[in-house]
Amino acid sequence: MYWLDIIIFFAGACWGSFLALVAYRLPKKISVVVPASFCGECNTKIRWYHNLPLFSYFMLKGKCSYCSTKIPFRYWLTEFAVALLFVLAFELLFVDIYTLIRTFLLISVMIPCILIDIEHRIIPDRFSIGLVIAGFILSLIDPMMAWHESAAGIVVGGGMLFVVAELYYRLTGREGLGGGDIKLLAGVGALLGWYPVLIVIFASSILGSVYGIIMMLVYRQGRQTAIPFGPFIGIASILYFFIAEGGFPG
Repeated sequence: MYWLDIIIFFAGACWGSFLALVAYRLPKKISVVVPASFCGECNTKIRWYHNLPLFSYFMLKGKCSYCSTKIPFRYWLTEFAVALLFVLAFELLFVDIYTLIRTFLLISVMIPCILIDIEHRIIPDRFSIGLVIAGFILSLIDPMMAWHESAAGIVVGGGMLFVVAELYYRLTGREGLGGGDIKLLAGVGALLGWYPVLIVIFASSILGSVYGIIMMLVYRQGRQTAIPFGPFIGIASILYFFIAEGGFPG
């Protein structure tokens, strides 16, 4: 069924292109529907054949065809990452419709959250709160997950990080974690349950710590340098989901 994988791959690339657009426009308070795609530098409308996922970046040699401004590579990388995740989800997680819905939700929320948090150091409430609501509603109809597991996940995911953030603030007088991180973990708990969100918290903390150490050693950044935590939550939750549900060796 390689042909089906190819179709899913390019469908994922198209969706990844849309998620990259959302990540670019949402912080700037631009509608994701209108106007049509345009160059962020010269504001020229991008023609459809210059906006083909995965292909156009290399066709244009990574530059706008009108003003020659360099196109950030993260757009192509986002398209490829989502395409790859879609194929992996189909091959590893095609167990039931609910699992696929959870996969789709997780990818669709975490990818733009990662991009936005890296660039703007914020996690929009419409993603985090939306994930809380969607995850809990899904638990009401999913026979594999009870609603009280989702509710416990919300409390554990958001509550634990809130306690950690509050203790850090009282001890140091500085904010160590933002409210967006807390709400995003509550959304992960709503979608996956209380036990998985504990693992996500632990794994994201390890990833964040390793990254912080690397930054200090390689780039000589101080210990007080702010590091966005959202990307590590996103990576850890996606990894957990695929490992736990998909049967990756681990």
